[in-house]
Amino acid sequence: MSKETIASMFAQLKDLSEMMVDLAYSALLFESEEVADHVIDMEKTVEILHTEFELAILGLRDERPINGLLGILRIGGAAKGLASAASAMADIVKRGVRAHPVIQIALERSEETITVATVASNSSVVGKAIRELGLEDDIGMHIVAVKSGDYWTYNPAGSFKLNIGDLVIAHGYAEGREKFLNLIDPSRIHPD
Repeated sequence: MSKETIASMFAQLKDLSEMMVDLAYSALLFESEEVADHVIDMEKTVEILHTEFELAILGLRDERPINGLLGILRIGGAAKGLASAASAMADIVKRGVRAHPVIQIALERSEETITVATVASNSSVVGKAIRELGLEDDIGMHIVAVKSGDYWTYNPAGSFKLNIGDLVIAHGYAEGREKFLNLIDPSRIHPD
């Protein structure tokens, strides 16, 4: 397997584990079982990806020094550990345990937020590629995951098109949250 492929696998592990931590805090703050479910689903993906990553690294044992491979295995394991910790936080939410008020205060004061919304039929984003929306530049939000039907796309490419009913998870500055939600579901402003 090429170094580029292995690097891509590691980048996915890193990105997913970071996203899971953000989502787990969000689930805890908003007492959202739905977001907690997403985190738990993502852990399954991380488990599979981590195993593939480890096997790819072990496949290099004849051409690379074992000490160097051990280091990258441990780094991959750390990303998996973050994912497991995020899943444990999500499990707390699923069990109905409420966050201590101190945690809620700290998370509410954070400059960043995680937002979950479903693309409405009257949304201007329907059929548009993410890059066309200018979300990061205009409102400081970045789409980190989209669920279309039963299929998740993590860190969707700029060419990824949003459709009616897609569940969109975005991360960004708290100031952009309402604009993002109103863009994804305009009926929040003007109910039919």
